[in-house]
Amino acid sequence: MIPIPVEAIDLLAVLNLPKEMADNVIFKEHKGLVLETIRSLVLDNFYQEATRIDYPDDDPFLISFRFGFCFLMLQSTCEFLNLKTLGEGIVKTVGLDQSATELLTGSEIDAFKAKLELRALTLLRNYLNQSGMERLVELKPRLPKVLKAGVI
Repeated sequence: MIPIPVEAIDLLAVLNLPKEMADNVIFKEHKGLVLETIRSLVLDNFYQEATRIDYPDDDPFLISFRFGFCFLMLQSTCEFLNLKTLGEGIVKTVGLDQSATELLTGSEIDAFKAKLELRALTLLRNYLNQSGMERLVELKPRLPKVLKAGVI
C-alpha cells in the first residue's frame, strides 16, 4: 500500500468519523494542501517514498505517514466540518434531551488543531526536515520553569 494520500473512507475509519462523510468534497479539496504540508515538513527522499513506494500494511513508515496524513487532514478541515451539530462547528456537549448543544469556541478549535499537528509531527519525527523539527519543538508543551525568589 502506498502511504499517502489516504483515501477518504480509510481516513474516516482512522479518525473514527461517520462513513457518510466520505462523499464530502472537503477531503478532496484539502488533499493537495495536506500533501504539500507534509512535503514541506519531511525530507524530500521520504516524501517521494511515501507517495510512490508500496509498503506492507504493518510497516512503521507506512503507519507514520498514513496517520500523519489523517491527523493533518483533520487539522486542516476541522473548523469546516459539521459534526453532529445544529449549526456550524464541532459539538462539545449535548444535553440529555438533545435540546442543549455547546460548540467548540474558536480558541478551543485552535488548541485542537495544534494537538492534531503535534500528533502528526510526532509520528513523522524520524522523517522531518529542519523546518519540521523546528515546528515540532515549537508545538511541544514545555514544563513551567522554576523561579526562585528570595527576600533580602
